[in-house]
Amino acid sequence: MTSATATPVPTAAARRTAPGRVTFGSLVRAEWISLTSLRSTLFSWIIGTVLVILPAGAFAAVYGAQYTDSGQDPAMLEWLPSVGDISMNGFFFAIAMAVVIGSAAFAKEHTTGSLRTVLSAAPKRFGVISAKALVVATATFVATLVAFALAFAAAWFVGGAFGLPTGIDDAVLGAIMPIVGAGIFAAATAVFTLGVAAMLRSETWAVTSALVFVFILPMILATLPWTWGAEVSDVLLGTTGQNLVVAHPAITGELVVDLVLTIAWGAVAFFGGAAVMKRRDA
Repeated sequence: MTSATATPVPTAAARRTAPGRVTFGSLVRAEWISLTSLRSTLFSWIIGTVLVILPAGAFAAVYGAQYTDSGQDPAMLEWLPSVGDISMNGFFFAIAMAVVIGSAAFAKEHTTGSLRTVLSAAPKRFGVISAKALVVATATFVATLVAFALAFAAAWFVGGAFGLPTGIDDAVLGAIMPIVGAGIFAAATAVFTLGVAAMLRSETWAVTSALVFVFILPMILATLPWTWGAEVSDVLLGTTGQNLVVAHPAITGELVVDLVLTIAWGAVAFFGGAAVMKRRDA
C-alpha cells in the first residue's frame, strides 16, 4: 500500500523572495541606500551646495557695494548682471559635485567588490546600471535645484540690502529656467560620469576624464585657428550645458537643441558604460 505525499505549493511570499526575481524598484531602493550611505556623497552635496551659495552672495555684495558707491546711478543698471545671473556664478562647483557623485556611484562599488554581490542577486546588468543612473540623475537634479534656489535667495537678499534691483523682467526666463537648466546640466553630467566610470572602472580616471571633457576640451577646441574647432566645441556637453544655465530672452530653437544635446551626451556615455559592463566581469 502506498501513501500519497502532498507536494508543497509555493506561497506568494515564497514566490516574491525567490532568487532571480529582483525587481527594478528594489534595485532603485538599494542604489539609493548605497548612494546616500557613502560619506563622499554627503560631503559632496554639502560642500557643493555651500560653494554654489557663497559666490552668489559674494558677487551680489560686490555689485551692490559698487551700486551704492555710485549713488545708485541708473546708468550702472545697463551693465550690472541680474540677480539670476549672479546666482549662477557657482555652477562650476555644482558640475564638479555631479562628477564626483556620478563616478562614486559605480567606481566605489567596483573597487570594494560590492558590485559582485549586487550582480549575484540581480544578474541583469543593464537593470543594475539603469537603477544607478536613475538614482544618480534624480538625486543630482534635486540637489542642484535646491543649491541654486538657495543661491538665488542669497543673491536676492544681499543685493536687496544694498538696494540693488533684481534686473529680472520675466521670472520664468530670468530665474526658473536657468535653475532648472543647471539641474539638467548637473544630472546629465552625473550620468555621463557614471557611464565613463563603468567604462574605465577607475574613480580617479573617471573624474579626471569627465572634468577634462566638460570644462577643458571645449575651451581648447574653441581657441583653435580652424572653424571646425569652434563648431565641435559648440556641441560638446560643457558648452551645451552652460547655455542652459544662462538666462535667455525667449525659448528659441537653439536652446532646445542645447537641451537635447546635453541629455544626449549623458545617454551616450550611459549606454557605452552599459555595453562595457555587460561584456566584462565585475
